Amino acid sequence: MTEIVETCLMDLPTTDDPREMLFWVDRWAAALSDDPETVLGLVDTLSDADTESTDNCLALLSRILDEARMNRENEGSGPRDFFQILAGGLAERTEEGKLGAETCFQLCQAYLRSGLTPPDQLRTAPDAFEALAEDEIPELPDVADLAEALVPEGSTPFETYTGLREIVGAMPAQMTTAFLTQMIVQGDPRMIAVGRYFLLDPVAEMRGAAIAGFELLAGNANVDAALLSDLILIRNWLPNGKALDTLIKAALRREPSGGNVPRPWQLHRVMTSLPDGTGSQSILGVCSRGGTRAVAAVMIKEGHGIKDAYVIPCTSRGDQKTIVEQIEQVMTMHDVLPAYITPAIRCALADGQARGAVTAQGFLDVAPMFGIGDVTPQPGGNTALFAAVDPDGELAALSDNRRSRLINKSRDWFSEHDISSSWFASDATLMAALEEASSTHSANKIVAGRLEEGRERWAKRFARSALILRHDRSAPPEAWMSFAVVAQALEAGQEIKKIPVFEDILGQTLEVAAARAMDDLDEDLEWDNGDFETPEIEPERPGELTKLLKGSPLKPDQIDGYLTAVLIAPEFTPPNEWLMPLMDGIEVKGHGSIQRILDILMLRYGALNEAVILGVVGVEVTDLPLKRFQAWTEGFAQAVDGIKGAWPKRALSRNDKSVLNLIRNAATEDLTPTLKPFLPSCRVAVKSEI
Repeated sequence: MTEIVETCLMDLPTTDDPREMLFWVDRWAAALSDDPETVLGLVDTLSDADTESTDNCLALLSRILDEARMNRENEGSGPRDFFQILAGGLAERTEEGKLGAETCFQLCQAYLRSGLTPPDQLRTAPDAFEALAEDEIPELPDVADLAEALVPEGSTPFETYTGLREIVGAMPAQMTTAFLTQMIVQGDPRMIAVGRYFLLDPVAEMRGAAIAGFELLAGNANVDAALLSDLILIRNWLPNGKALDTLIKAALRREPSGGNVPRPWQLHRVMTSLPDGTGSQSILGVCSRGGTRAVAAVMIKEGHGIKDAYVIPCTSRGDQKTIVEQIEQVMTMHDVLPAYITPAIRCALADGQARGAVTAQGFLDVAPMFGIGDVTPQPGGNTALFAAVDPDGELAALSDNRRSRLINKSRDWFSEHDISSSWFASDATLMAALEEASSTHSANKIVAGRLEEGRERWAKRFARSALILRHDRSAPPEAWMSFAVVAQALEAGQEIKKIPVFEDILGQTLEVAAARAMDDLDEDLEWDNGDFETPEIEPERPGELTKLLKGSPLKPDQIDGYLTAVLIAPEFTPPNEWLMPLMDGIEVKGHGSIQRILDILMLRYGALNEAVILGVVGVEVTDLPLKRFQAWTEGFAQAVDGIKGAWPKRALSRNDKSVLNLIRNAATEDLTPTLKPFLPSCRVAVKSEI
């Protein structure tokens, strides 16, 4: 067992609090999702673990796979061959007999829960399904009863589908196909309702098996009008919808009738977030049907269409209200007119189909709740999206001056829209390029180039935002017009540097890159009850930092003062929040790289943190000559005034405020005799507030 796996298992919560378990899963999933060898080490512990620990580890494995899948989708950092390495290691362990049948089955379920196809070597069949391994597909009696016995009693069709796919999908491919085909072709209404979801399953073989089953069902004249209507809709939601044409034509020839058509839902309220930096947004609908209440949810993601869709059942009007309020506390939502739904979903479906994405299975339930059960993809790409944003051609009538003002208004977006905190570029290629940047200027140039390459994606995100704000009940007209005009400018080829919002996006991208560089260093750090251990970094050589900072306004003593202020501040500040105010605008023209400067920063941070713990931080400051002392006070004041929230006035005594004013003035005046005697008491007073 590797040390990191041992640490992970020792970190398992000892209580039954589900929140602690969720925190453990999220924490370790993020740490392990780019390390397939360690994940394999975690798998090796499953056979020896007790049932409870096994369940916890499987939950973690499922979350790791989910993180790795999203990382791949977003072109994030981490090994591109993560899944190949993992599958190879699992296959090797299976062949060597190190993984029992039950463990293989559980691992398959972890893959399936993450929307992934399990490796073939893991897939095994329970004894009850051995007949399905025969060359010819057997006739199975009462598949509906068998299927329902595999899921909790009283499950809805969607819940039955969810539970069933984790069992059937863990069997060898031939058995999966045979079971699903027989389940549908036998014509039991319960299983037909479940089978519709398999037509939208992310695993291709399950979709194929469902299509085969419905083709046989249509050939037997067992497709009624209600089911045919569903099949026609699903055809429009699949990238290879033509695969359903044969069965649809066969059903149409028989002129079907009948079937159960549920009562329509009432849509009371529609809310949506703006698209984030990955092009993802959430749309919610507050719905009712008779005495039944629910919240319908759809997640749209750029390049993936309808990425997720689900229904949140509500026990009462009050329960429904509470759920909506909880969601609004987590993310900023815009109340929009119901008319927003159709163009937004149509454009999302078209975007997903263009990339070969399959619409989320839950959309079968959610679409009727939004009143768009017959929605189809919108052809025309960005042109159609712009037409939906501005159907009356208002933008074409704008003067050049008005258009320029609307573009300049984008400088306010970061302060007006919380979602802007996610607007940055972070793909692995960009992050790797930034690691090699030798100066802030070169880093700016690299990011600007990447933003230029992504102008079409940003144009689409801003156009989608304009569509939302156009339908927002409370947003002023300038809000949607500003987003729409910026999107048009990007489409027309206007230079990114002339669009103010991209200054913020560029700056935020650099902040994220710096934070990730710090996170990489943190992997070698151990934080335990405030203790800090310096990572294994080459020690700083005498005069090295001075050479690295040559040509920049930063000085080593200034950095020490800055870091001291960070460490003794009343409020803790993570590295990503204090690093950029220090490095922003600094041109590094010395003999090293930004990475080496960051390494030395962390070495000094670690040494100063140890001095804080021992109560001796800043003692050496009183012996500094005037110029170096002034540099130290300049850095200290820079941190106090530049790091938002670290030094709140409410946490400072009158004496602290007086000393801080002296420190500010000491950067330009010789206040050494006055200030130095106060520094120890200031440090002690402020640190005692923490």
